[in-house]
Amino acid sequence: MHIDIHALQTVPYSNLNRDALGSPKNCLYGGKLRTRVSSQSWKRAIRLKLEEQLGEPTIRTRRIAEAVRDELQQRGWDSETARKAGRAVLVSADGAAKRSSKKEGGIMPDGGTDQSKVLFWIPNGAINDLADLCERYREEIAATDLPPEEETEQQNNKKKSANSKPPKPDIVVPSEEVDSLLRKRSASINLLGRMLAEIPEHNVDGATQFAHAFTTHESTTDFDFFTAVDDRVGNGVQEESGSTETGTGHLATAEFTSGVFYRYSSVNVTDLASNLSGKSQPTPEDTDQALSVLDTYLRAFCNAMPSGKRRTTAASTPPELVYLTVRRNPLSLAGAFEKPVTAERDGGYAETSRVRLNTYTDRLYRFLGTDELLWHGHAGLNDSPLNALGERDESLHDLITNGINQAGDHA
Repeated sequence: MHIDIHALQTVPYSNLNRDALGSPKNCLYGGKLRTRVSSQSWKRAIRLKLEEQLGEPTIRTRRIAEAVRDELQQRGWDSETARKAGRAVLVSADGAAKRSSKKEGGIMPDGGTDQSKVLFWIPNGAINDLADLCERYREEIAATDLPPEEETEQQNNKKKSANSKPPKPDIVVPSEEVDSLLRKRSASINLLGRMLAEIPEHNVDGATQFAHAFTTHESTTDFDFFTAVDDRVGNGVQEESGSTETGTGHLATAEFTSGVFYRYSSVNVTDLASNLSGKSQPTPEDTDQALSVLDTYLRAFCNAMPSGKRRTTAASTPPELVYLTVRRNPLSLAGAFEKPVTAERDGGYAETSRVRLNTYTDRLYRFLGTDELLWHGHAGLNDSPLNALGERDESLHDLITNGINQAGDHA
């Protein structure tokens, strides 16, 4: 069973998600250019909001060793031994990676850096657990050596030409125990999934599908020419020559766009319950737990915004229409906007987009049938009825509560 959430959201002048050149991301759909916000960008904002609401923060980082070092220093360890402990954790994780893949590789970086080659994603509490583990092996850790200071480029080139490799550090903290702690999960990890190619046993098949958001209409980028005034120059400070300089301290351009975005995500309730419980056949109690997490996720989906250019655009807008469905299989309604919406006579895409979604959904259900549709409902700003979108709730809160209850009844 799946819960699908569809949203239409008007976003004013902004740049929520930039490409490598600082431009708003885009895509070509229906032969027309649309503004796009990547699934990764919006999903991260939702994850942070979800974890805040659940009180289960996680950390995604290459700096596990530094995190363990800092925790141990707070416990009174000297800086050198604490750093050795952080590196010992990396060495042990590297050993687990190589054994699990049965080939050379792993996650331990070359040289003296304390950063891993890969991003780990773990609950915050796992850092404390790793520090506790290091406490048990403090003497063994203290006896290890730190890597030498970074060598010059000339020395590195000599080593490469001689095909010499630095000696592998000894494993002093059991790899099995480190590996077990790095495998820990949280609600957000179980919901969104985790991928670590170097240690496949750490992978979690997420219960969530998450689409890239795109504008329902053709969109363009606007270039904003801006200046930053040098207060001394701008105030007409007199130069030695006697002239008064006017002007600016900085000139540049930035790119922005705006539009009505179609957003979509689907959650497999059964998979989420299995991930949370660790059971292939979850119990009704496990499903209730999954629905509680899903309730928080749906609210975060509607409230979280990517942070791009937040302070210079303040583009903190809510969805203006949310459509929830409880289905046997997921179904995106992105096809409603393959032909881009055109502006109303007096301007605006929002109302036309809501009507388009309703019309398309009605036609799609008549074409496909509704055997897989168990329940649906919507809430939004529309004045006219959107009969194809099921029951109407006056508030977003009531819609999500109703949807979760309906999913529980059909579980």
